[in-house]
Amino acid sequence: MKQPEERRIYVAVAGTIQVPVVPDSHKPPLRTVVQPIGRQVAQACHAVSMLRFDDGSGPAHPGSFQPMTTIVLQARDSAEMGHVFMLLIRRHLRPVIFSDNNPEYGPGDWPTAVAVFATKKQISGILDYLPTWGAK
Repeated sequence: MKQPEERRIYVAVAGTIQVPVVPDSHKPPLRTVVQPIGRQVAQACHAVSMLRFDDGSGPAHPGSFQPMTTIVLQARDSAEMGHVFMLLIRRHLRPVIFSDNNPEYGPGDWPTAVAVFATKKQISGILDYLPTWGAK
């Protein structure tokens, strides 16, 4: 009998965040904020926590921790991260996106990491091309 494919947590964190230089204009120029290593790790952790406790449908319900294989992936920038988020939504995988505020970004909250609970087959063609975070 064939074993079902293991579900895992996949999280993609942006290496850089693109933010407008001039808020409130129609098409503002963007500037790139490089995410320090420690901040990227924190953003990935926030997204995973959000996935686990968002609405009770994730891999664990609040109050009952379940260890789970977690794969951390590197998105080049916030545009790539947003793109894979939309592809995960189209596949009905119910991803979450974590947004952070930081004085470096300017006013408001900016998306920094995406997490999803899925099998390797489900993320095929969406996340499988992203490198593992920290790999060279």
